[in-house]
Order: sequence, then structure tokens, then C-alpha cells
Amino acid sequence: LKYPLFLRPHQHRRPLNSLGCPPSLAMPKKPAAVAELGVGTECDAAEADADAESRAARKLAKRAARKATQDVPATPTVEAKKAKKRAAKAEAAATEEAAQEADPDDAAPRKRPREGAALARKSNKRRKAAEEPDASAAASTSATPLGAKRFREAHQIIVDDGCPEPMETFDAAEPELGQALVKALRRCRYEAPTPIQAQAWPIALQGKDIVGVAKTGSGKTCGFLLPALARIGERGPAPAPKKDGWVTEPARPSVLLLAPTRELAQQIAGEAEKFGPAVKARSTAIYGGVGKGEQVGELRKGCDVLIATPGRLLDFCNGNEERGHAPSVNLEAVTYLVLDEADRMLDMGFEDDIRQIVGRCPKSGKPEEGGGARGGGRRRQTLFFTATWPKDVQRTAASLTSKAAVQVRIGQGDTGDKLTANASVKQTVMVIDPDDKPAHLQALIRTELGAGETAIVFSSMKARCDEVVQDLQRAGLGIWVRSIHSSKEQWDRDETLQKFRKLTASSRGSERGVLVATDVASRGLDIPGVAMVVVYDFGRALHSAGNGGVESYVHRIGRTGRAGKTGRAFTFFTEEDAGGIELIELLRGANQEVPKALEKLAARESNDRWAKDMRKARHQRRGKGGGKGGKGGGKGKGKGKGGRGGSGGYFVRG
Repeated sequence: LKYPLFLRPHQHRRPLNSLGCPPSLAMPKKPAAVAELGVGTECDAAEADADAESRAARKLAKRAARKATQDVPATPTVEAKKAKKRAAKAEAAATEEAAQEADPDDAAPRKRPREGAALARKSNKRRKAAEEPDASAAASTSATPLGAKRFREAHQIIVDDGCPEPMETFDAAEPELGQALVKALRRCRYEAPTPIQAQAWPIALQGKDIVGVAKTGSGKTCGFLLPALARIGERGPAPAPKKDGWVTEPARPSVLLLAPTRELAQQIAGEAEKFGPAVKARSTAIYGGVGKGEQVGELRKGCDVLIATPGRLLDFCNGNEERGHAPSVNLEAVTYLVLDEADRMLDMGFEDDIRQIVGRCPKSGKPEEGGGARGGGRRRQTLFFTATWPKDVQRTAASLTSKAAVQVRIGQGDTGDKLTANASVKQTVMVIDPDDKPAHLQALIRTELGAGETAIVFSSMKARCDEVVQDLQRAGLGIWVRSIHSSKEQWDRDETLQKFRKLTASSRGSERGVLVATDVASRGLDIPGVAMVVVYDFGRALHSAGNGGVESYVHRIGRTGRAGKTGRAFTFFTEEDAGGIELIELLRGANQEVPKALEKLAARESNDRWAKDMRKARHQRRGKGGGKGGKGGGKGKGKGKGGRGGSGGYFVRG
């Protein structure tokens, strides 16, 4: 046989020939010589007839099967599939025609018919995406540019002449800040830059010094942080300090951010950790109240952005020769210096420390002036941010920044010299007796603090903070209440603030929280959800005739009404407190109600000040009269007998 039977099972159904096998498997044809001899002619004829009959039968069977298949109607599922394909093809064709009519040059090439369904699915997705834009696009287009002049008028921004136009949207800021930082901002669901950010970014990115005067909660942190990160993103991060045996070189950051308190330093560090990875920038925070070992270890890993309090920074810059500790920080590479809450640092007595730190940095000027590789050379750009603008702060700002510094004032009136409170806070002043403060506080918490809301109570003394906590716990108000002040351990303060933040951020829970604090929490703490602030002690520690008590008041009530939200502030004012005159000016400037009792106390205080000034002036005049008395004059005190120079009098100086 030519082929074995098991290799062709489909031919088993064929009719067999006389040899017992299918005709196609018959013996090969005989050669012509054999045929001429007449051998096997009868067998071959029989096989040929059988083959013809089998072929005819197979053709008839195939025709009958084909006809039967055509007569059977198609099932509904097949019909539905065919209709769906036809609809998809028609929709794809319509989509292509519309695209060609809109823009023939950009129209996509026509797809083959078998790809019609896939094309239809893609077109549906594109149509849905066009109807429902993503969140990032909505965030970038939510703020419509107003133009520089209208934008500044709308947000009460006052700038010097020649100031660049504000970046009102993230789209406008993206070419300068970089795509990575803008993406990070949108991931955090920020809709548009705040006024201080919009105006500070273009100035800082041009390398100019800034003096920024803005209220608390205005977004100053991102206003000075993101331009620094953009500069690091352009030039690349700093390498880790080299190590030679047991000795490691000090960290050489290019960006230095100074803060008055460790709480504010921690907050800035949190923002740096949020946006730094976008440009591969490494940030480190150093502050007091915790061990130095862990902070030194972080510095040895490399540091681009250093956030520090003045005291701890000087310790790391100086080292400790007695204990064999080399300096851990070198400030010679700092080209971007920021003083955040500068007025607070001056109030806390850090002016000498600040000047020492600035003296270790390069000289002031544009970074481009110096030349060099990293950081644009050895010139320092300084950004000075403050919430208040008294004379002493103005003098310090002028001495630490260059003459070409651009001043940006937001919500500070025409001159910027007057204090202003956050307009998003409703202020209520209650003139009460000092002994009635606990009862009034408990009544406010019962009536004003709703379910799931939090409040901060400010006191001027650490011991009183603990007393207030005990009173509230005994009152059975069903609230979470803790205190923080400088006598608390750092871990205790961190744990308390963490719990308070969770209570404030939680929108589902019904637990109310109260944090009792001294001025350690009056600045820098950014907890946007705080609903209420109670100023328990207005200014008992600040009885000066200046703005001391009012400055503290502005920062205290600034803990609420942050990040575009509204807040409530209640102040307990007593006869023992000073600063009623300035407080009334502040309330009227913010269009808040001034109680009649406060006006009476302010009038009395004004009379007392007038009388005090008169006594002082009279005392000085009498001292001058006795001035250069005779040799028998006293040594500056008491009345001496007049000599040749005139009659006796009060000596101002001996």
C-alpha cells in the first residue's frame, strides 16, 4: 500500500475496491508495457467504475447538506451579534467623518472593517473623557486669570514698582516651577495658588529678595518652599557628605529655612517631605527638645533643604570641642535663606542668633552674580516673611535683605504698619470678671462647639493651662482635652498634637476636642479644621502701651479660619488687661462688633496713659531744671541743695 490505513482515518468511509481498500490507495498504475500485454485490464475497469460512482455520491451528499444548512434559520444570538457589528461599523464611520470635517489634516487613518468594534469602544472612551475631564484639569482651570491689576485689587496685594505679574494658576506657574512640582500640587488637590504664593513665586524664581507681610494661614510655606525646590530640581540634589574613617564632613545645604519653634519647623518639614521627592531633594529638620544623635545621622545622609530653629542650628554649626564633636553643618553653600515668622523670632530674643547665622552664609545678592556650579555661586537670596510689621521688624528686615528687595503686603492697608486680623474669623470680645472665666469657657464649649469640632484655648501661663484642663475634665463635658506648653516633654507634645490633628481632620466622628496651649501654639501650627479659638488671657503678660498684646491676639485667632474656611474667636477681656485701645482699632478694621464695656475700659486706659505721660513729661522737665546743680547736689536721687548752677531739683542722671 502507498499509505497506511491509520494515517488517513477520514477515508475509511469511502467504498472499497476489489482489493479491499479505498480506490485512492489502490496499487500504482501498471507500466505501459504491462498494459499492452493485457494483464489486469478487467480489474482496472471495475475500479474505475466504482470510483466514478463514489465521486458522484459524495457530490450529491455535499449539495444536500449545503441546501439544508441554508434553509435552517439563524439563532437570535447570531442575529444580535451581526446587528451589533453593523452598528459598530456605522458609528465608527460616523466618528471618522466628523473628525475629518473638524480637522482633515489631523484625522486618524481609516481602520479596517474588522476593527470597527474596537474603534467604536475607543471612540466611546474618548467621548466620555471629553464629557468628564479629570480632576487635575479641573483644578488647573478652576481659577480664571483676572489680570495682574485686578488680581492684586481683589486680594489687597500691595507691591513695589517693577514687581513681576502674579502666577494666578498652576498652568501659569508650570513653566517656572516645573512639571513635577505642579503635578505634586495637583495630587494634593490644591485648586490654585494663594495670593501670597501667586505673587511670591515669580519674584523668588527671578532670584530677588522678598519681604513678605501676610496674615497667618495664608500659605506662606509653599510660597517660599516651592521656588527653592524648583532650583534644586534644575541643578540636581547635593551629594552625601564624604566620610574619611570615623570623620564625616559637615552637611552643606543650599537652602536654609529658619523657624522660631520646633512645632513650626516640624510643619515646614512635613511640606518639604511632601513635595521634595518630586525633584529628588532631601530635607532635614533640626530643633531642640529631642536628642541630637538622630538628627546628626540624618544630616550625614545628605541634605539639600535644612529646616532649623536658631538655637539648635548654632549648636550644630559650632560643634563641641570638649566632647570631640565636630561641626555637623556648614552654611557656606547656602544660597536661599528664608526667615519664617521673623517677627516671632525677634520677640523670642533670637535676633543675635539670627545675625550669627546670616554671617556664616554667603553675602546677600542675586545667586547669578557669583558664578560657580552649585546654587548659582556664592550669593545669598533672602526671603523675610512676617505676619506683623512694626518698626523693629522693619529695621531688621532692611538690615538682612538687599536694597533691591521686593516688598509684598497682603491685606495690610496702604502702609502696612497697622495690624490686621484674618477676615475669615468672626471675633467676639466678652468683658467679664477674671473669676468668671472657667464658667464662661464651659458655657462656650457647651453651646458653640458642635459635634466633631475642635477648639484651641490660649492662656498666658503654663500653670493655668493645666488648671483649665482639670476644670474642663471635672465639668463632665464629654470632650477630649489636653494641654501643651514649653514645660511638656517633646514626645508628649507631639503625641498630643497628633491626636488633636486626627480629631480635627476626622469628618465622621462626633467626638469634640479642646487643646489648651500657651503661645507655643499661637504661630505656625497649620491645622485647617479648627472651628473655634478662645483667648482665655488677652495680654496679662504684656502690659506695654504698644501693640504687644494685640500682636499675640492676632496670631492666636489666626489658628482658625485657615485654608479658605471660616472660624470663630471668643476673647475674655478683664479690667486687668491692657491693650483695649488697639483691640478696638483692630475690631473696627475688620468690621467686627465692639462691645460698649470694652469702649469704657479703653477710655479709662486712655486716660491712664495720658496721666502717665503727663507725669513722665513733668518729671523730665523738673529734672532738667535741677540739672547741673551745685557741688552739693545729690547723686541722682532725692533733692540736693542748689549750687551755683540753680535751685535743687530731681536729677534724671547722677
